[in-house]
This record gives sequence, C-alpha cells and structure tokens, in this order.
Amino acid sequence: MLITEITDTDALNILKDTSQFDISVEDTISEENLLKNIGKYDAIMVRTYTIITRDVIDAAKNLKLIVRAGVGLDNIDVRYAKEKGIEVRNTPKANYLSVAEHVIALMQSLLRNIPQADRYVREQKGWDREKFLGEELNGKTLGLVGIGLIGSEVAKLAQAFGMKVIAYDPFVSEEDMRKEKVEKKEDLTDIARESDIVSVHVPLLDKTHHLVGKEFIAAMKDTAIIVNTSRGPVIDQDALISALEKKEIRGAALDVFDTEPPTDKRVLSLDNTVLTPHLGAMTKEADKRMCIHAAEAVIDFFRKTNI
Repeated sequence: MLITEITDTDALNILKDTSQFDISVEDTISEENLLKNIGKYDAIMVRTYTIITRDVIDAAKNLKLIVRAGVGLDNIDVRYAKEKGIEVRNTPKANYLSVAEHVIALMQSLLRNIPQADRYVREQKGWDREKFLGEELNGKTLGLVGIGLIGSEVAKLAQAFGMKVIAYDPFVSEEDMRKEKVEKKEDLTDIARESDIVSVHVPLLDKTHHLVGKEFIAAMKDTAIIVNTSRGPVIDQDALISALEKKEIRGAALDVFDTEPPTDKRVLSLDNTVLTPHLGAMTKEADKRMCIHAAEAVIDFFRKTNI
C-alpha cells in the first residue's frame, strides 16, 4: 500500500498494527515516480496534491482501492477508476465542522471589515472607527447552495447567530430541510434574490461547473455577499469579478479559486473581498480525523472484500 501526503502517526499506526499491510509512505511523489511504481500497490491513500489520472490508473495493474483523506475527489479520475473496477472512497465526516466554522469566520471577516481594520491599525493610519462600520449576522437571510454535511452544519451555526436559512438542493427533501429549520427553495434563482449572504456547498461535477453563473450573480442584492469554500469553478469567476468591480454585489469571501494559488490579478486586487488559501479543512482536529478515517476506510474495504 502506498500512502502520500499523510504523516499522522495515529493513522499510520492503525494500518501498521494490522499485519495485513506492507506500507510505503511518501510525503510527496512526482507523477513520473507514481507512474513507475503504482503497479505494485493494492491500495493508495492520498490527500490533495497527488493526482490520480487515467494514465496512473492504467499503470496500476494491481490497484483495488483509492482513498482520499478529504471530501473532494477532483484530483482523482473517479469515473475511469470505477470502470477499471477500482473502488474510490473519501472521508466526508472528517472535516465538515472545520469547514463550517471557516464559513462563519469568512462571513464575519467580510461584514465587519476585519482584514482592512487590521491593516489600518498596523500601518498606524489613525483611529477612525467609522471607516469600518460593519453589519451583524443577526436578522440576515443566509442562502445555501447545497445542504449536505457542511451546509447543514453552517445552517446550525448561522441559526445560533439569529439568521434565517434558506437552501437549494434538489437531493434533499422539504421535510428533511424543515427538520433543520431550513426553508427549501425549488428555484436556484430564489436563493440569489432573497439572500443577504450566499454560501456555496456543492462538489465540483460537470453539472455544478459554473452553477453560480452570470444570471445568478445578476439576481443577487447589491448589498449581498457570497462565500465559497467548495471548489472555485462552481462559481463563474469572470462573472463574479465583474460584479465585484462594478459594485453590483457588496463582496465575496473566497477560500477556493479556479486555479490555486490564484493568478488572476483582478481577484487579487479587489478591495471588497476576503481571500484565504483553501483553509476550510485546515485545522489540527480535522487533519487528524481525515487521516484516521482514511486509514479506517482501507481496513474496512479489505475486511469486507477478504482480499
């Protein structure tokens, strides 16, 4: 078994304690070395930067399992892996708390002008507090695009701040949303029209690429903000930048981008944004859970398949 980008000792010990696995650990591995060596492994555990392409899968003659320590699977050609009979698993319950907390932090950073105020104090520009007059979360409407594990946790936290929560998700019933005190919207555009804050929580798939597009952004209130901690291409970046430049919406808090790190100077120069380097799941607690859950997924697979 090959493990890349995972150094958590508890997770490694879980695997080492079962004599079933002969483990190779690589902090990072080049595509060249991966292609050269993948053929001898029955399983591989990856994080973010190891890309499992079609070529890698073709070279993986003995591979039976790919485990991603994390939620998103866009670094793995899942469809082709399944065609080849390789199971793909992730760890959806490992990081949703951390991502949800980061969403709330981004909302507050944007509404309370925290990054700008921090720079103002550090640069000793004065003490003009009125420059940074912010807004409360209380009483505002939060619109969720997607309400899975992360979206549901964001809803719970937002309600604790006194926010009304509405959501669009064709895969979640009105009854299930009602149990979480969330109002279901059948039309995605209703989220844009009614929300003071929009938060995006869908995986990157063909059908979700630019799900939040020009029409959605045009329908948003000019006082609204949007938060994205899912994947960059879920939002039409050009349409978002245009709206931000023209002040057609108030602002955006972005943890993910079309390319990472972002290279579009327009994104980097906007003063009505808060930008973070894909930090949603980057907490000590989530990191450990992702690694341990990934190790447990490996053990579970081989126990069930008796390989």
